[in-house]
Amino acid sequence: MEIIMINISGHLRDERKTIGFFNNEVPIMVNCCGKQIFQTQNYFCNRKNGRLDYQIIYIYRGYGHFYFNNEWVTLSAGNIVLYRPGVPQFYSYYANEKPEVYWIHFTGNQSEEILKKYNIQNCYIGENLYLKLLFQDIITELQLKKIQYDDIVLHNFFILLCSIQRSFYKLSKPFENDFSFDRLLIELNSKYANKWTVASMADYCKLSESYFSHTFRKRMGVSPMHYLNNQRIEKAKDFLLSNSMTIASIAHLVGFDDPLYFSRVFKKYTGISPQMYYQTTGNINTPEWFLNNSPIR
Repeated sequence: MEIIMINISGHLRDERKTIGFFNNEVPIMVNCCGKQIFQTQNYFCNRKNGRLDYQIIYIYRGYGHFYFNNEWVTLSAGNIVLYRPGVPQFYSYYANEKPEVYWIHFTGNQSEEILKKYNIQNCYIGENLYLKLLFQDIITELQLKKIQYDDIVLHNFFILLCSIQRSFYKLSKPFENDFSFDRLLIELNSKYANKWTVASMADYCKLSESYFSHTFRKRMGVSPMHYLNNQRIEKAKDFLLSNSMTIASIAHLVGFDDPLYFSRVFKKYTGISPQMYYQTTGNINTPEWFLNNSPIR
């Protein structure tokens, strides 16, 4: 027998109502979540009075047709649609357009505040496999209802909102979310001891040095070298607190060839010398016998 439609969903309650559920006694609560894949069967939604809860729809594949402001609008894959309680819902999916759609209903007295915080609105975010997997995880949790499933559902719901916000932001400000720029930040946090220069950072991102420096400062609030040196000093603090290395060794480990220059940079960023930092911070809760044998003096 040919499958004409796939409709999979998970629900918080055993009872299901087409008008949804309203609960103003909780900050936020997910009522239900599902996915629909239309193969040979068209689908039409006609809720002239809307629902009692909120609904977010994500078109992952194909198209959806929605009635907004007295006209029909066709939305392609990658679009997000938000319905608030009481808002009429008229939309349709046509099997010949091969739509794959995910939806979630939620309620609570902080719903509007949360939607505002994550800037959730009708928008285009593009294809997002991670978002699809989040929807599927929420569906599964609501179906199986294992221990603490409601906490996991809510946790994944907030991640879902964050993912929508990030995807929208990425498209609206492409360079600030450029993959090479993100990779550079990860490199600077893990390979801080390398001989980085502004020129080598710009080359890593395949950008001119001046454009890179301007954009880095705009995104991170500091210059590239200030950011790198801050990472180095923070790592140096950890090494100082270990009580087991000399200043010269620590300087080398965090990317400084000259211990005296390292000390000057450390004082510039912290206001005190490495020795003073160790004496004022590292001595706390440290046994006296260990302090007497520490290489940092």
